[in-house]
Amino acid sequence: MKNAQNLAMLSAVIAFASCNTAKTDVKQEVQTETVAADSLATAEKLQGETKVVEGTVQEIQNGKDGYTAKIETADKTIYYVTVSHSNLKDHTQYKSVNPGEKLKVSGESWKAEENNHITVREIQ
Repeated sequence: MKNAQNLAMLSAVIAFASCNTAKTDVKQEVQTETVAADSLATAEKLQGETKVVEGTVQEIQNGKDGYTAKIETADKTIYYVTVSHSNLKDHTQYKSVNPGEKLKVSGESWKAEENNHITVREIQ
């Protein structure tokens, strides 16, 4: 009789422990989904508006599949425009430029620290 009571008590402890674990897992999943949704919302806020910029190329920094050009507009605003085959809507638009040349681009604008950046989607 005592073994039956011990067995019943052990079964009850295991049942309660497993219920508690399941609740914890569900709570962690909900927290993970909330963090992921918050990260997505933040990323969408950081992605800027589409902007068209025209200016004179000041310098070029070459990268793997493109380059970043520092351009100065007529009103003396500096933009760092990233031109990449993979970011362009039509990769045949890709062209290299040199300092001193004019460049007109459009794409998503964003800020990093105090610098204005544009991820180029079209070269015009």
